[in-house]
Amino acid sequence: MKVFKKLFVLTLVLGVIMALAACGGSKKTNSSSSSDSGGKKTLTVSVEDQYADYINSIKGDFEKQNNVTVKVVKKPMFDQLEALPLDGPAGKAPDVMLASYDRIGGLGQQGHLLKLSKKDVSAYDAKDQRQVMIDNKVYGVPFVIETLVLYYNKDLLKSPPKTFADLEKLAKDSKYNFSSESGKNTGFLVKWTDFYYSYGLLAGYGGYVFGDNGTNTKDIGLNNAGSVKAITYATHWFKDIWPKGMKDTKSSGDFVTEEFSKGKAAAVIDGPWSADTYAKAKVNYGAAPIPTLPNGNKYEAFSGGKGWVASNYTKEPKLAEKWIQYVTNSANSYKFYEKYKEVPANPAAREKAAATNDELTKAVVEQYKSAQPMPNVPEMAEVWTGMESTMFDAASGKKTPKQAADAAVKTIKDNIAQKYSNK
Repeated sequence: MKVFKKLFVLTLVLGVIMALAACGGSKKTNSSSSSDSGGKKTLTVSVEDQYADYINSIKGDFEKQNNVTVKVVKKPMFDQLEALPLDGPAGKAPDVMLASYDRIGGLGQQGHLLKLSKKDVSAYDAKDQRQVMIDNKVYGVPFVIETLVLYYNKDLLKSPPKTFADLEKLAKDSKYNFSSESGKNTGFLVKWTDFYYSYGLLAGYGGYVFGDNGTNTKDIGLNNAGSVKAITYATHWFKDIWPKGMKDTKSSGDFVTEEFSKGKAAAVIDGPWSADTYAKAKVNYGAAPIPTLPNGNKYEAFSGGKGWVASNYTKEPKLAEKWIQYVTNSANSYKFYEKYKEVPANPAAREKAAATNDELTKAVVEQYKSAQPMPNVPEMAEVWTGMESTMFDAASGKKTPKQAADAAVKTIKDNIAQKYSNK
């Protein structure tokens, strides 16, 4: 998730340039799918290098059932998605690929993804379906879910904190005092200068990005009363508790990771992608849902992950859809979980994974229940830009929480009006 914000804007630019070509492109002439020398059809599947073994391990049954050859292409997911608007019309795109949920809406809206049947997502709940839909059309099937959780050091804490009041107590424990800054404490840390991490706080107080479940870009709730209360609460941590380095929009994330890895922070909010880093640092960590906020509400972090999609330029749309149905079924979804420990979206596979003894899996599944799907409309790109300095402005005292929130929303609205006026 750390990567997608930097690549989001470039993808949109390419998408807009190729939108007309996509809509008018013929599926009969543009495709990487072909027949081998034996007359079999070929379906090209693009995945990250580390997932190739998994695809090779399950493709045999699909090949036999459909008399097809599955060709595996190894390419970074974001590179593949960025290339689709150009490679698709040129006949160079794969037939099917993985896509992060935040990219599916835009690529589908711009005509680059094959529209799927609503039956393909009928087993998923409304939240899961929102991840792969836009304009009431389905462009993917959920495969993996993720969201932020609480990591805690088991050598320092007997059990995970349950409330933010518990985290406040940690901040008063002298063993977590930051030696180089008097009166500062690192018992609990989170990178709130990054909107991806702070959104759960704002949402828990009643803030929201766009109205109507993330689709009404004229209704922005990032400066409403709830959002201002949330930012005000965050400034308490920045001003009264945390070292000044936590205000740094670029390096505070590294600071959080370093302090937790060295045992100088007892608890942090982070994503499942950080588990390997903490394991390599030999932290005896546990994972749990994020503690309840001071107002008694849950921390409503963004939900994310990735789903399977098909290129709108494939010569084999029915075969591509069959592959997506096959790879996302409960058996294959659970096989993926067993190999990579990424939590499956498939309901049956998710339930089975949650029944294991893996704490991180349990934490993700539980936290995901209160998580909010990230808006997958193109205008979301302007939110990242607008909210980039909001916490810093409030924490540094440059602006009041209300002024910082108002300034951010004004920037977002101005940019949307300028760039999407013809939408």
